[in-house]
Amino acid sequence: MRTTVIISKRGAGYISTVHGQFGGGHDGARAGLTAYDAAAVAAKYMIRYAKSNPEGGDLMAPTEVLELVPADLRNIKKSEGM
Repeated sequence: MRTTVIISKRGAGYISTVHGQFGGGHDGARAGLTAYDAAAVAAKYMIRYAKSNPEGGDLMAPTEVLELVPADLRNIKKSEGM
């Protein structure tokens, strides 16, 4: 199963929801007050959960956050040979 990292706007800030391949992750954790904070959190979770997943992963986030995340971390492809 592919990893999914979701960043959502809630109130004055952002929250994150992450589901990994083996059930790891969390729901509704704080991801910062600004789009820059949320982008840093999103990139961190994509590296932690999606890069280590042979199936890869996807990032879903508001446009203002997604634009700040490096393009190669928005969608991690399935590992070759899998």
